[in-house]
Amino acid sequence: MNYLMRYYQLVLLSFLLFFTLSLSGQETSKLNEWLRTKKIALEPTVGVQLWSSYTFGTAVYNAEQQRYEQVDNRLNFQLRRTRFGFKGTAYERLKYNLLFSADAVGRDVLAGTEGGANNGGSPRLGLWNAYLQWQVIPNSDKLDVVFGYQVPQIGRESITAALRSTSMEKAWSQNYLRRHLVGSGPGRAVGVNLGGLMLKEERAINWSYDIGIFNPRQIAFAGTSAGQQYAPLVTARAVAYIGDSETQHYSTGHKVNYFGQRHGLSLGIAAAHQGETELYQRNEVVGGDFLFNWGAWSIDGEWHQLRREDWMVIDNSTTSVRANANTGYLRLSYTHETAKSHFIEPLLMFVFLDGAMDEAGQAKAAALQTFAGQEQIWDIGINYYLNPDLKFSLHYTHRLGDAGAAGDGAVFNNYFFQSGVGAIQRGDWLGLGLVAIL
Repeated sequence: MNYLMRYYQLVLLSFLLFFTLSLSGQETSKLNEWLRTKKIALEPTVGVQLWSSYTFGTAVYNAEQQRYEQVDNRLNFQLRRTRFGFKGTAYERLKYNLLFSADAVGRDVLAGTEGGANNGGSPRLGLWNAYLQWQVIPNSDKLDVVFGYQVPQIGRESITAALRSTSMEKAWSQNYLRRHLVGSGPGRAVGVNLGGLMLKEERAINWSYDIGIFNPRQIAFAGTSAGQQYAPLVTARAVAYIGDSETQHYSTGHKVNYFGQRHGLSLGIAAAHQGETELYQRNEVVGGDFLFNWGAWSIDGEWHQLRREDWMVIDNSTTSVRANANTGYLRLSYTHETAKSHFIEPLLMFVFLDGAMDEAGQAKAAALQTFAGQEQIWDIGINYYLNPDLKFSLHYTHRLGDAGAAGDGAVFNNYFFQSGVGAIQRGDWLGLGLVAIL
């Protein structure tokens, strides 16, 4: 079966490359002219997200006493996200995106907010995006090739920029999805994505597609190779637009709030597959997402099932073991325009993880290094926009978790684990935030 999947992957890649080259071959006679005609446009981009939060109810697990111990409630200020870089065009049909990040600067790991360890007093910078986007067919969005360091096009929240999310924190179902696919919270990987937008204004239903192939996780030889066993990550997503589409041109970036300008429904289905590697026999995702904008109303959500399978020796017999977990979110907001052309947006969001709760299922999840137990996040708040690029937020976040059979000390989902600390129970938090995109 593994050889068969590899064969299918090679056939898919060969077809995509052949299709791309055949289309570009139609323009071979114009290639030299195209290369001589540079169309350089440079657009600097800077975005910041500043938070103050007050957390109460966090508890840290004491392994010696085998119980959770409450920590002090705390006020915390942090530079939650920073994005800076450049984007633009180099030639008539060639775009580029180079973006850097500095996140979680000043974050207290015992605050209830999401994220990794404190980035420190001297913040570390990281590469966020680095890719080229080529429009294969002149003046057409039917086929674009995006190559470089990017987010695989699966999961609505994962492919929506954090500074464009309407909740104070992004729906953290994206964290489970990203870690399941590429092994890290940022969710980036180097690869190639073929996508297109099939849009005709007179049609009631339009659609878009994305098909990508990406490097597998590099866990061997000190993190420099996938190891002796190799299988790329393959992703696919298709979206139908009923009414207004989300955009007039193909893009790998997305948003939620159209400030009354869109009247339409987006319905997406998606899947990802990776064959046998050093980590597992098979790793998959199936799911769907939607976005409904109707004037002032915005409703969006997603559901994904995370699947992982591997061979294990049980009672002296080699058996295929599988672990599944479901994750997703639902978000609702209403955007009211004030007399001063500002916007007020009350919002409610629910996020969930539903993994194994029984002892046997949790043992399988632990062996396969995937998620288990349950987590729920409720976010209620209000946003105030001076304009779509300048937002103030006041939100309250309520956290719930259930470890099931594992009991105290479990670390198999985000409610029960914090990097740099270990086993915890996350508290609720009240947050005040600012997002500025310059």
